[in-house]
Amino acid sequence: MTEDRIAKLEAQISKLQAQQADLRGQLAKAQLDQWRGRIDDLEVQMHLGAMDASDKLTALMHQLRDKWADARRQIDESISTASGVTDTVRTGLENAFDDLRRALLEAKSKLA
Repeated sequence: MTEDRIAKLEAQISKLQAQQADLRGQLAKAQLDQWRGRIDDLEVQMHLGAMDASDKLTALMHQLRDKWADARRQIDESISTASGVTDTVRTGLENAFDDLRRALLEAKSKLA
């Protein structure tokens, strides 16, 4: 009877671990989708800001989109390790986003 109970508990633990891995993957994808929205918003701001998109801004936007695409590829390839990848990806995206934002603010202040 004790062995049956242990087997049931082990099965429940395995099931919970699988659910946890799935939830991590869903969270990682949701965070990527959120970043995609932020990137799209920045691009709209860049085009609507009546700024002439310098080569630097365009390059930074391409770099940010490439980082996002790379992050998406990594998560799609390895959902089971998504939590570790998510932290690394988030840092890379945040840095690229900050670089682009600073460049946009610089360009805006030069136009003013």
